[in-house]
Amino acid sequence: MKKKVFHFGILFSMLGLLFACAPSVKDKPVVIKAPPVITPVIVDKVIPVPPESEQPEQQQVLVLLSSSASAFQQIGKYITKELGDNAVQITLSGLPAQDQAVIRDIQNSTTTQVVAVGSKALDAVKSFKDKQIIYTQILHHDKALTKNIKGVSSLPSPEKLFKDWKKLSPTLTKVAVVAGRDLDLYLKRAKKAARSQGIELIVGRVNSDKGFIYKSKKLKSDVGGQWILPDNRILSGKALKEVMAYASRRGRQIVVFSPNLLSFGGFFYVTPDLDAIAKGVLKRLAESAGKSTIPGDNVLPIMSHTIGINQNIAKQLNLVIPQEYRKYVNGK
Repeated sequence: MKKKVFHFGILFSMLGLLFACAPSVKDKPVVIKAPPVITPVIVDKVIPVPPESEQPEQQQVLVLLSSSASAFQQIGKYITKELGDNAVQITLSGLPAQDQAVIRDIQNSTTTQVVAVGSKALDAVKSFKDKQIIYTQILHHDKALTKNIKGVSSLPSPEKLFKDWKKLSPTLTKVAVVAGRDLDLYLKRAKKAARSQGIELIVGRVNSDKGFIYKSKKLKSDVGGQWILPDNRILSGKALKEVMAYASRRGRQIVVFSPNLLSFGGFFYVTPDLDAIAKGVLKRLAESAGKSTIPGDNVLPIMSHTIGINQNIAKQLNLVIPQEYRKYVNGK
């Protein structure tokens, strides 16, 4: 709601006219007091309003979604709701001619900040030199980073994952992850997170689903758990089912990335916290507004995730779910 601004000069003029028309009183001279300074109140906080020339200009942001996938839509909705009229959301259609026209319009626009949600959106705008690109929902970051292109992690927090895993399985000491290429930043962070919980994380890198199956089956018997990342470059339905069945027969705990995989023998799943990711994007937008480059880490870590536990597998593994984790039992 726009607030009225009262200028002292007008008030004094009106008061002067009123007193000029009033009869003079010799014994008691009239003393005119200056009106009190009125400070606008905004959401329970008293904030002085600077002159119009000093007020910061709101940054315009364009949010580009790779598709209408529900995860992309949820992140986009959160960001545009927070930014209001200062944000515009566009979803790529998948039609080359139409999308190319949209990308040209974005490139020629005065918008200096673009949020790219998903790999198609990032590929469409990553060549822009005069705009800041903040992206998310990208698995492998290492090749996408420049001074004006930085990310927000869309993978689960390894710090929270290994903390949760150790509480659910206190005797666990060795875990393996078989992943694709270009995940060095994340896996380095994951190794540190595992080590802080007394767990050794063994990393295997492969290029295909066949490699994923081979490496997973070659894990040593003392590896008590396997963490499967949502890397579609090396995963297939066949590979997932085969590896999970193999691990289950050996009593190996499996952490997966979707509740749909619990029925194949997953012990628990972790999925990204989409609202936390959107907040991370907003944080990067605010910190980089008006600057020539994007400050901070190449990839902003997200420290939370959603978890669901397979109670039947816990029983098979002779694990007792702690009281504080029983609310995460799948199906409750």
